[in-house]
Amino acid sequence: MDLPLSMSQGADGVFETVQMLTFEELHRREYPGLIAVAWALSGSREDGEDLVHDTMVRALIGWRRVGLLERPGGWCHRVLVNRCRSWWRRSRTASAFLSSQHGRVPVSAGPSGEVVSFWAAVRTLPLRQRSVVALYYAGDLLVTEIAEVLAIPEGTVRSDLSRSHAVLAAALEDRNVRHG
Repeated sequence: MDLPLSMSQGADGVFETVQMLTFEELHRREYPGLIAVAWALSGSREDGEDLVHDTMVRALIGWRRVGLLERPGGWCHRVLVNRCRSWWRRSRTASAFLSSQHGRVPVSAGPSGEVVSFWAAVRTLPLRQRSVVALYYAGDLLVTEIAEVLAIPEGTVRSDLSRSHAVLAAALEDRNVRHG
């Protein structure tokens, strides 16, 4: 597939020809990882798909600008994480309201007990750690990519992964002791 060409100025000031990614190619390449991250952060495949679709619509609308970025997939992940943050805040507010009106809100079933337990434990982490874990495990991003998407230092990503691992191991071990 021949991609469109664009001129890009390197760090040394020299212009070079760069092949631009088409929106369709970006969608095909990034969609599975975006779905995994959104599902991990939202806890719902349906909500995750909606969040990814919103993200891809934003990418398409702004494609003239997004397509010129060095890593348009990283831009999509950043937008998705921000959309998930907003969704999570709205759903938390809605859950609190519904709980006060009707008692307990039912929890939807997941694919398996272990997977549901893991992602439920992930969702108890602070927002940044939760985002790092979701991007690393569900999004299959490298530490450097996560640092770029979240605009934090790589050392912070590694630290968040390490701390999250310890908290999740303890939480899942506690669950296995109680239910095992």
